Amino acid sequence: MAFVDPDSLSVKFDGHLTLRTVSANHATLLQALSKNKSVSVDFDDDVQIDLSFLQLMESARIYANTAGRTISIAKPASGQLHDLLDRSGFLQTMSPKDARFWLHKGDNQ
Repeated sequence: MAFVDPDSLSVKFDGHLTLRTVSANHATLLQALSKNKSVSVDFDDDVQIDLSFLQLMESARIYANTAGRTISIAKPASGQLHDLLDRSGFLQTMSPKDARFWLHKGDNQ
């Protein structure tokens, strides 16, 4: 039997994670973080993704931290997300905490 934390929620984004969908994705994350202590974000590896998603996730991390919540991504960045992190300079300036969040490197998230 698997243990399910009642204060935890997994949010699965379907479709593109771009400027066109950032408002809806923002609302989804804000609602999830306001009602749960821990939120895990999941999406397909081949999803179309742009810088607005990185900005949304960084904002969500800041909000979660100030609100006593946690947010994570379900799996390490790969594919288009990893490429975007590289092109935008995130990988070059990543702190250990950022590496745990985006790449699942180091200690547990």
